[in-house]
Amino acid sequence: MRRLSQLWRGIALVPAAGMLVHELRYLLAYGGGADRALSEQGHAYLSSLTPWVVFLLAATLGAFLGRLARAWRLGEAEDHSAASPFVVWLAAAMGLVAIYTGQELLEGLLASGHPPGLVGVFGDGGWWAIPAALFVGGLLTLALRGAGTVIRFVAGLRARRTGGRRRAPSSNRAPFVLLLAPRAPMAAAAPGRAPPLSLSS
Repeated sequence: MRRLSQLWRGIALVPAAGMLVHELRYLLAYGGGADRALSEQGHAYLSSLTPWVVFLLAATLGAFLGRLARAWRLGEAEDHSAASPFVVWLAAAMGLVAIYTGQELLEGLLASGHPPGLVGVFGDGGWWAIPAALFVGGLLTLALRGAGTVIRFVAGLRARRTGGRRRAPSSNRAPFVLLLAPRAPMAAAAPGRAPPLSLSS
């Protein structure tokens, strides 16, 4: 479950990061004419994705606030074996370049006015996506590391206020109770001994 929560925190930020790389690529390549280039090359669908990206960002913020509240309540932060920031940054940048490439290839197949193939990916200033991905990957790495730092600070502050005593996490499950059916009072009663036979003379 802990690994799933870590995976969710990373995935929830990826759509926003991918959209930012896409927008930066066109802004750097076309400057003030970026909006016209986007509309001419069939990128009008991006506006319909904006509410979903905002929803994922809100969910990420809610998850962060939940972790922050848990750190304050328990006085301890989650113990995660964090990778090197450089490795996280490089992996994020490579992933964002791959997402941008796949997005542009699909647009070349499906969107009218978009150049097909690698020309549509890296032509007309598309190579700007690489430095844009490096920049956005750095922002993503800083956001994740900063969130972890804030949570550890809050947990340490709470632990100092409580004298280092950590509160055990509460369980909402009902206690397990074993019920045994009572035995009938006469269930274990054995039949009495028969009276001795009397011998007649």
